[in-house]
Amino acid sequence: MKSILKLVAILFLITALPLAAYAQSLRTFVDFHGELIDQDAIAVSGVLPLEFRLFQTENSKKPLATETHFVAVVNGNYSLILGEMTPLHVQDNTLYVAVFLDGKELMRKSVTTTRQVVPNLEATTRQTRSAGNTSGQPFTLECPKGHIVTGIEGTTHDGRIESLRLICSSVF
Repeated sequence: MKSILKLVAILFLITALPLAAYAQSLRTFVDFHGELIDQDAIAVSGVLPLEFRLFQTENSKKPLATETHFVAVVNGNYSLILGEMTPLHVQDNTLYVAVFLDGKELMRKSVTTTRQVVPNLEATTRQTRSAGNTSGQPFTLECPKGHIVTGIEGTTHDGRIESLRLICSSVF
């Protein structure tokens, strides 16, 4: 009987360990779409540093969360998902998003949040290796000062990344 209990305990540990690596959590996201036009009602295009603040009500002064992104705007239209980079700690289904450029509020509109079960990345370990970096040490790719990332390109061979290069554009 003891050996059966020991076997059951060992099997439980073997099956429980992989489950811990795949821990999941419920995360909140806002799929946000916006439009930017200039003072002459002409659609704006470019990569802009926009700040997004989430509020509980339309007239709230204190934001529940704030995110800043360099956003690609094409013919006045842009979209992004808030909450991907930094978890949103909000429970409301309806929030208000205010968009800021250079510290000025451009607009505020009502949005609906969505919740999704996603892997808990803090509970997993990822090993990153790169072509030409056989030491296994982390590396960084950066644009020169006064530039931002507007794309990434690279080459692959046999399903492995051989090279990566950032496409950098000057900040206007």
